[in-house]
Amino acid sequence: MRPLFLRQPWFRRLFSAALGLLLGITLVAGWSWWNARSLRALAEDLRQAYAAHDALAIEQLFCWDGVDATTRSHIRFVILQEHLLPVASVTVRPLDIFAAQPGPGLRPNLPPAGTIEVVFATTDRLSAAFLAGRDGFRHKLIVMLPAN
Repeated sequence: MRPLFLRQPWFRRLFSAALGLLLGITLVAGWSWWNARSLRALAEDLRQAYAAHDALAIEQLFCWDGVDATTRSHIRFVILQEHLLPVASVTVRPLDIFAAQPGPGLRPNLPPAGTIEVVFATTDRLSAAFLAGRDGFRHKLIVMLPAN
């Protein structure tokens, strides 16, 4: 025979609410962990591509959806200028309010989710910051496109 409190409707409702809350918190925590893991994996891929001086590998980390040939060639030019520089650090930064806003006349080709900062091991500590966004289950580097 079950205890009396297990037969009470208030207990079943309270138990269901607590179970639903626990499940929701678990799902949000799991998604946040997966999102952070994906951003760190992108940063590590970028670090390895810079360490190998592999311009093609760096180029493949970008999301090229909607990017025209002229913009793509400009980005390739920048990659070719930077890919031989020694890297001091690659870090994932949270998305600040200003980075989330598109610049005047520009729009990102993915919704921004974070920033990856590369600091080069040069005398002037040259650095580059890349916006990253979710493309399916992985993150990719964002290209800013002219707003239409």
